[in-house]
Amino acid sequence: MGNGKPTRRDMHAELTRSAVLDAARTLFVSQGFDATSVDEVAQLSQSSKGAVYHHFRDKQAIFAEVFRASQADLMQAVLPGALEAMPDGASPWEQALLAISAVLRCYVDNHDARVLLRESASALGWDRKQAVDEELALPLLRGVLSELIEAGEVLALPVGVTAELLYALLSKTGPMIAAAADPAQAVSEIEPVLFALLNGLRGEPTPTAGRPQRLGFARPHNAP
Repeated sequence: MGNGKPTRRDMHAELTRSAVLDAARTLFVSQGFDATSVDEVAQLSQSSKGAVYHHFRDKQAIFAEVFRASQADLMQAVLPGALEAMPDGASPWEQALLAISAVLRCYVDNHDARVLLRESASALGWDRKQAVDEELALPLLRGVLSELIEAGEVLALPVGVTAELLYALLSKTGPMIAAAADPAQAVSEIEPVLFALLNGLRGEPTPTAGRPQRLGFARPHNAP
């Protein structure tokens, strides 16, 4: 009867899997998905090709796990630091915007994350890339939205629909930064536009006869 502890075989299998992922990440970043073969991954990880296929169905499955880990690591590396750096007295809305800003700017400093993001659409296909992104981002967005609604910081809109639409908006920012010749410049252009759009969540709904409700925005100061 097992005691719940991993066996030597289990530990060896996990070490092999980690070595395969580390090797694959190095190769995907340095030469791209298409130019990387499973043979090269096996060689660099000092594993047999059979061992690679024991853990992963194909090269696409390897990339999916590398990409998922890269995106998760990015969030885990950035968000705690962003929360610690919050100014005293920052409102929940300000905290949310600062966290988004930190995520955008982390792509500027993380070359590997930018490369993997650029490679992800062709490596995984759009649907699979979306599935990986949504798995990580949507639960977080739903949670943040629920907290902001409860705090009275944004309109009490349906959380599920709002999170889906926000995800569609936010998911464009990473690829735009990753594809830019100057990522820092891209962030400086994206951020004010993104925040202006997000601020619409704080408006008041204005009923219009015979039409769907729309959000009322404040008139710009330079408007006649």
